[in-house]
Amino acid sequence: MAGRLLLRYLQIPLAIVLAVTWPEGPPVTAAELQGRNSVGGTKIRLATPTASLSYLPIHVAVRKGFFARRGFDMEVIQMAAGLAAPALLNRAIDYTTIPSGPATAGARGAPLKVICFTSVKLQHVLISRPEIAAVTDLAGKRIGAGSFGTLPAYEVRVLIDRYRLGANTVIVPLNSTNDRMIGTQRGTIDATVVPAPFDLKAEEMGLRRLLHMGTILPIPKRGWPGLEEKIKTARHEIIEILKATIEGLDYTWNQREGTIEIIAKWMNLNPAQAARVYDAVRDTFSKNGIPTEEQTKAYITMLGSTAGLKGDMPAAAIFDFSLAAEAAKEMAVKK
Repeated sequence: MAGRLLLRYLQIPLAIVLAVTWPEGPPVTAAELQGRNSVGGTKIRLATPTASLSYLPIHVAVRKGFFARRGFDMEVIQMAAGLAAPALLNRAIDYTTIPSGPATAGARGAPLKVICFTSVKLQHVLISRPEIAAVTDLAGKRIGAGSFGTLPAYEVRVLIDRYRLGANTVIVPLNSTNDRMIGTQRGTIDATVVPAPFDLKAEEMGLRRLLHMGTILPIPKRGWPGLEEKIKTARHEIIEILKATIEGLDYTWNQREGTIEIIAKWMNLNPAQAARVYDAVRDTFSKNGIPTEEQTKAYITMLGSTAGLKGDMPAAAIFDFSLAAEAAKEMAVKK
């Protein structure tokens, strides 16, 4: 089974993997982001989804030059989440901030592991029509979510079970965040889940913020997956990458004003909006890239539901945090 899975991934032509990425203009390097020329750094091709606060510490590390200072020239490429695993296996990219596909592939036998997480709680927010005052008021209502197998759909199913909203509560599949917000505003649905900072837009539309989903679902979201071969043969490179990531985490946790400025520019928000967003998401980030046992279990449970994985999945089939632990230990000694 594992052999057939790996063959299926590797049969995806390299040209296709690269052609379906869509950088906004030429790929962006860390040096270009800092307004200076790159000189002789190790080229690292990093695939990211659309701009998302869930990998803010990695973006901070790029913007602040933490990778460049360690000799890495980061080429940041926007890529669809479903392409992350085949792109890694085809070596079209070196790393990605999209762990879900590689984690699923790893659980099915592909030689991939998640080596750290930067965000360890969901940054999604449950919003509703203004007349709905509490989550329990959603019993028997229509809640918008993504299609079956998506994270928002999983979140809503957990919400229905946790708050005992009952079998008459309907999940309406709407994949676009904007469509779900408009649907809530127009009354075709009564509530939905949106990622930060879309909750700010929802408030401007007259909608109500009901619940930060991270308070009930401690699910890691973004991090670094990698090839098992690279974990074995390029340990020094990975540890240095992880050290730069930990620097980004530390900056995000402790440098409020600097991080707010980065958020404002990245998300096209004014300073007041960026400050609200920062305060809302700050505690969703890891301190050292290593999730707790509770968080790893929550992630495995989520994968089992969204990816249709059967049976028990040992954490060792999906995760290898040994290099993150080594990087964190070295960084702690330097402090």
